[in-house]
Amino acid sequence: MWTFCSAIHRKMSVILSNNALNVCSTNISSSFCLNNKKDVDFMMESLQDLEHFFASRRTLGIKPGLERLDYLLEKVNHPQKSIPTIHIAGTNGKGSTLTYLKEVLMEGGYTVGTFQSPGLPTILDHMAINNRTITAQEFIDILHPLLPIIEEMDQQNLAPSEYEILMIITLLFLQDNIDIAVIEAAMGGREDITNRVEPLVTIITSIGFDHTSFLGNTLKDIAAHKAGIIKEKVPIISGDLVDEALQVVKEEASKQSAPLYLYGQQFWIEEIDRNHFHWNNGTKYYVMDLSMKGRHQIMNVSLAIQALHLLQDNGFKIDDIAVKRGLSQAKLPNRMEIIKEHPKIIADGAHNVQSVNKLVETIQEESIEGRVKVLFSAFRDKEITVMLKELAKLTDEIIVTTFDHPRVLSEEEVPEHIVYIEYARQALNKLLATSNPNDLILITGSLHFVDYAKKLVQK
Repeated sequence: MWTFCSAIHRKMSVILSNNALNVCSTNISSSFCLNNKKDVDFMMESLQDLEHFFASRRTLGIKPGLERLDYLLEKVNHPQKSIPTIHIAGTNGKGSTLTYLKEVLMEGGYTVGTFQSPGLPTILDHMAINNRTITAQEFIDILHPLLPIIEEMDQQNLAPSEYEILMIITLLFLQDNIDIAVIEAAMGGREDITNRVEPLVTIITSIGFDHTSFLGNTLKDIAAHKAGIIKEKVPIISGDLVDEALQVVKEEASKQSAPLYLYGQQFWIEEIDRNHFHWNNGTKYYVMDLSMKGRHQIMNVSLAIQALHLLQDNGFKIDDIAVKRGLSQAKLPNRMEIIKEHPKIIADGAHNVQSVNKLVETIQEESIEGRVKVLFSAFRDKEITVMLKELAKLTDEIIVTTFDHPRVLSEEEVPEHIVYIEYARQALNKLLATSNPNDLILITGSLHFVDYAKKLVQK
């Protein structure tokens, strides 16, 4: 395991002007060390180097509070203040809602920056402009002048975490290069790394049980975290929430004098069939096609359309053609993603009970001639037994496996009646060997696992 040694070999100056960060040095190298204290010097110049650096920050864990982020923002002159933003929080549906918004805004001719939350293949995949992820070189160019600041914070016992640094790099990458950003909260909302953006619109997609060790064990506690993204007089759009969570959102919106738009009240959906629907807010009416599978996507689409409607109050012009085209072509990896045929293999990152429930409903609506089989793995802090019980509504052919992550479940977390195979390659081969061409293999659980298993399928 690498750890950051905080040494910079050449003098570097950072000029902050016009809300931009300018690097005034070249060939800057940083020093890293192994746990045995043997120094290793190298230029940070590749994705692998970046992964080593962020692995060292990962050991710091998740820290509550925004004081470290505020310190970094002050040092780089608050780039978030010049970025028009849509801010999205929620237990599930954030990624899909972000994708719908991004695609429609791009169809409308806007340059759109995005930040997506954990569970992505590499650190570069968290940030993009018009679907182009940041390159390793762009990332390094932004990171290098931050290293002295990080060193300074380490020495002051303010060591910034992996995701706090990622957020700063995202803001600097997007600043002055986009028309609007769509930012997805990583966890919760009130103390989340994204909660210093200055949004035009905020969205809470859903509230359910997830990350309970950080957010609390009741829906009221979790809702209090999510509702923390609500800002003074900034419109807040909410999905269909249970009463306990909805009351918290209503109270926070009232406290902040934030106009509240509730699904089913200020806007609603009239379904035509599984893939076509009417969106209505009493004055505007859309007939839409659903591009991503699952009835839960109706909610995500409706939230996105309401946000687009409110953006018009801020000077954004999006015609009906852009809305229709953007929504119809929106796709998101690991959401009912077909990665192979005969047998069909679907990858879906249903990583908590609520998302597994929606996944099961979606699969049950599919026309499947053969058998359904499931390959599953997740983090040990999830409700493993409940998730497997829900998946058992689809089939009794479930294999639980593992992947390379310190939080991955172990055999002890798996109910005795469920098959456990430690190595995912072996588990996948077993399912493939016993499958017919018309069967369906569902790979699901943690997004980290789904990405890993997809690579096994594609090899």
